[in-house]
Amino acid sequence: MTLRNSILLTVAYSAQFSYPLRSRELWLRLLAQASDTRSLEAFVSQLKLLVSSGWLRFYDGQFFLPGHETDISLRAASEKRAKQKRRQVAQVVSLCRHIPWVVGLAVTGSVAMHQARETDDLDFLVVTQPRRLWITRAVLVGISILLGKYRSRKNAHTSGWCFNMWLESSQLALSSDKHTLYTAYEVLQADWVLQVSQVQQMFLQANAWVASVIPLGFNQKVSRSKQVDNRSYLGIFLLMVSAPFIDASNFLAYLLQQWYMRQAMTREVVGFSQAFFHPRDTHRDITLRWRNYLESIT
Repeated sequence: MTLRNSILLTVAYSAQFSYPLRSRELWLRLLAQASDTRSLEAFVSQLKLLVSSGWLRFYDGQFFLPGHETDISLRAASEKRAKQKRRQVAQVVSLCRHIPWVVGLAVTGSVAMHQARETDDLDFLVVTQPRRLWITRAVLVGISILLGKYRSRKNAHTSGWCFNMWLESSQLALSSDKHTLYTAYEVLQADWVLQVSQVQQMFLQANAWVASVIPLGFNQKVSRSKQVDNRSYLGIFLLMVSAPFIDASNFLAYLLQQWYMRQAMTREVVGFSQAFFHPRDTHRDITLRWRNYLESIT
């Protein structure tokens, strides 16, 4: 892929979210390109050429497709909403710190990108210890319901908590059917707000396939990942509880939640060590919109 096409494809992908890109953002989000065109100098030169030839527009430090001038103000408004919604992240972190089996928590989705609509909730990826996913989910979802913050299909929270991705620390690799551009961006955009040991690094290493899709962004993310230990004293004490008892409780929680969800499930992918609660085919919708944007500029 040429550098020119890589830039256009990247800008078009972000255009569907009304998200014009600053030069550094565009550089790090570039799709895989020919190795001989990765220099920053060539990138800047190509940007200038695309703007001068009318393929891209540039205003207020941001690049966007022709006809998307209003995206500048839309991005500013969505960033303001996301900042308001992120105020609740500290509450979720505090809650997870006192659940001994949580070893990682990351904000995902639109809020992780510092943009949000009024109706968007807070999406989270939760990483647990091995054989602790379902007992952790029971506790975390249960407390969230009691607090009136849990986002489910049956309610209409505009700032609810949606725990839609669950992984055990021994099963961090995403299956090959998820090796898509949409998922690659989700991996890189995940904002890790709690982790024990090196969960973020382990997650990135387990999904190193992202480097073949967004190489610059992946390398930067790996270099900046760091170890943060947020374990609470209560968690250390509870970890001393009999492991066989917790194993059995986790398996029972898995069976009960599977039974409870069986009639409402659509596209959800639910396993013993991984669970993805995405009822809508977001990947397909985004890919179709991306294709439409590409057709509009060609």
